[in-house]
Amino acid sequence: MIIMIKSIEKSDLLSWMAEKERNRIKTAQSEHIDIAKERGAFKGKPRKYHAEAKGKDRLIYNVVVQLLKQNESVVNIHRETGLCRNTIYSIKRQLEK
Repeated sequence: MIIMIKSIEKSDLLSWMAEKERNRIKTAQSEHIDIAKERGAFKGKPRKYHAEAKGKDRLIYNVVVQLLKQNESVVNIHRETGLCRNTIYSIKRQLEK
């Protein structure tokens, strides 16, 4: 019984240490991203589907815009085009601006 209690305490300690290390890493990463953004070095991932896109991406964008203008639901657009709903919502927000 004593051995089990010690092993539980050890696992709790290791768990706490791992969580603390992960939080430290996330904080440091966030600080470095903020510094890079100030320098203009970090811009994030470029959008794939937008009005100035070329080729297949532009065609898909146009289909989404057309369906949104017809008041089609986001779920139906998702099913028809295969785009994730978040992408469709971001296109919808762009159009509303």
